[in-house]
Amino acid sequence: MRTLATLATLATLSLPTVALAEPAIATDAPRAERRVDTRLGLLIGRGDVGDVTGPSTGLHASLGYRVGDVTVMAEYDYLTVGDSLGEAASRDGRLSRAGGAVRYQLADVAPRGAPLGLEFWVEGGGGVERVSWQRGGLLYRPDAMLGFGFEVDGKGWRTPRPRHFGLFVAMRAHVARSPRTDEPAMCEGPCTIATPPSRNDVSLFFHMGLHWGR
Repeated sequence: MRTLATLATLATLSLPTVALAEPAIATDAPRAERRVDTRLGLLIGRGDVGDVTGPSTGLHASLGYRVGDVTVMAEYDYLTVGDSLGEAASRDGRLSRAGGAVRYQLADVAPRGAPLGLEFWVEGGGGVERVSWQRGGLLYRPDAMLGFGFEVDGKGWRTPRPRHFGLFVAMRAHVARSPRTDEPAMCEGPCTIATPPSRNDVSLFFHMGLHWGR
């Protein structure tokens, strides 16, 4: 009986030690940030539609959903297009574009938890253009978009889903197939080998505006 009592006493004394030796339960990894992202801005640059090349300006709107560093967006652009051949010979039109894009955040240089962020990102996507010429005629064509930029991201104090708002600045390139028909090889300037005109139109834009979401 004395032996049993001694064993029971030792077992009771060892219980706290065993409890302390148990490994801590691992906590779940932090969940990736999720929020709706809305943007409204301006596009200023040079539009290229076949042999019509000139200044192009317009509006941009997009609605996206962000998970971590990736944002998927639906977007719409409305732009002027035309050339500068003089009032009598100029060709003017309006370009409407609907498409989608994916943006990936490369870095946020602000300290974690800071009320103001500075994010750098790249983006790419595609869409469909509709060009309506002022004197008649329609052109539909697909395009591809590539861009890069940065944004200032202000964060509200409300948790766990604070409001986000700020400014963004970017550069964008829209690449589309030229509507030109097959043309013979030629030399537009001094050259040693004649080539046909490029079948790709490249429009470059300076993109800036506001963003907000939660």
